[in-house]
Amino acid sequence: MSEIIIRDAVAEDAAAIAVLEEATFPMPWSEESILHDIENNRLARVIVAECDGIFAGYTDVWNIAGEAQLNNIAVCESMRGRRVGLAIMEEIIRRLQAEAVTELSLEVRPSNVRAISLYRKLGFEEIGRREGYYIDNGEDALILRKDLVNA
Repeated sequence: MSEIIIRDAVAEDAAAIAVLEEATFPMPWSEESILHDIENNRLARVIVAECDGIFAGYTDVWNIAGEAQLNNIAVCESMRGRRVGLAIMEEIIRRLQAEAVTELSLEVRPSNVRAISLYRKLGFEEIGRREGYYIDNGEDALILRKDLVNA
């Protein structure tokens, strides 16, 4: 079994995160936006995963007044199936709970079955739908929420 290390992102991670964004999302965040969250955004919690010493994925979450919003999570294609996404999510949930955050919410494409499966495994519940949310193709977004107080 590969060793997965989760750590805080540093400025030097921004380029790798941006490459992963480009490979993963139709509307990727820019390296500048990522770097801003890592270095200057007090609301942001950006963590990265390494698998056997190799960059494997990341997440960017904002803690706004005790309620967190998962902005993005991505795992390198070559690292998928190794439980990297699960490790990232478990760690960010642990960190948010340590900050007394009460809930974590996110939007996900209904077509992203793999992500939805992970979120459900972690106890997220569907609380709504945003019609036509994704501007690249007009796909709806499912709104999922996890109660971090009673988890």
